[in-house]
Amino acid sequence: MTVVIIEDEALAAERLSRFVKEYDAAIEIKACLDTVRSAVAWFEEKGSPDLILLDIELGDGKSFEIFKEVEVTSHIIFVTAFNEYAIQAFKYNSIDYLLKPLVKEELFFALDKYKAQTSNSKPVDLTALIEQLQPKAEKEYKSRFLVKKGSRYFSIEAANVAHIYTRERVHYIKTFDGVDYIIENNLDVLEEQLSPAIFFRVNRQFIVNYTSVKEVITWFDGKLKLMIHPAPYEEIIISRLKAGDFKNWLNK
Repeated sequence: MTVVIIEDEALAAERLSRFVKEYDAAIEIKACLDTVRSAVAWFEEKGSPDLILLDIELGDGKSFEIFKEVEVTSHIIFVTAFNEYAIQAFKYNSIDYLLKPLVKEELFFALDKYKAQTSNSKPVDLTALIEQLQPKAEKEYKSRFLVKKGSRYFSIEAANVAHIYTRERVHYIKTFDGVDYIIENNLDVLEEQLSPAIFFRVNRQFIVNYTSVKEVITWFDGKLKLMIHPAPYEEIIISRLKAGDFKNWLNK
């Protein structure tokens, strides 16, 4: 078996090397690398070993940057102090992982697991791993509406929109100062674009801003009647099926 250790803490790397040799003196440790750059250069020249013992945080970046630069087909055991999110990603990809401080018996168990699985398993899908370890970009929600009045266009902050409604197939926003503006997008589109923490699609005709909600009245057959300000052009009734979700939204 050939092994490469990628670890930027000298004592941790020495400890890993010692434990590996204690596990099996016949294992050939091909290299101990401490940076993304040195690892990329090594793999480009030498190719993939059987197994990599890999820390996440290196001095010049996160170790998964290595796999963006060079193709590696090795199995991987992570030895890391990385957070729980990353650990869940490793589990999803069936990657062995060990948390620092390293315990020898845990490394031995991981190596046993590697040996048992080698004949039946494929190396980790590094592309999927990289995607999972990348910081997840927060969804950007609509923050402004471009509206037209007469010959002028101007922008209204989404936070100033009390509710959005459809009337006779025309779509409007109503601001908190009671002014209505025609908009182009329909409510199906806007429901996906607006922050669910602030806006809720109460029925086919209305999306309401949390701040506009003044009172919720129990109605017939498990429905709710919603009182908002500014007042809508017609009563807002929330169906029995949607009433539970609406109350949960108010309670977040």
